[in-house]
Amino acid sequence: RHGHRAWVTLVPVAGGVELAIDDDGPGIPPAQIEQAFQPWVRLDGSPATGGGQGLGLAIARDLAERSGARLTLENRAEGGLRARLLLPPA
Repeated sequence: RHGHRAWVTLVPVAGGVELAIDDDGPGIPPAQIEQAFQPWVRLDGSPATGGGQGLGLAIARDLAERSGARLTLENRAEGGLRARLLLPPA
């Protein structure tokens, strides 16, 4: 909805494996990145009806943390957003 393409990469890193999903959308204002993980929050300004409830990122981060992983969002220097999931070793 906010971008046209997405790229998925999986690379080994110190302490585990990193799964990154990059897109070419507009990104998120830096001051709102942590807010995006709050339940019932939708950053596009529309009410939480019909197109989703604003729970996806909150649930994803909770599940990641319960598994010992870490989920973050960051704006890419070249534009777009990166969702990064750092998975611990098995």
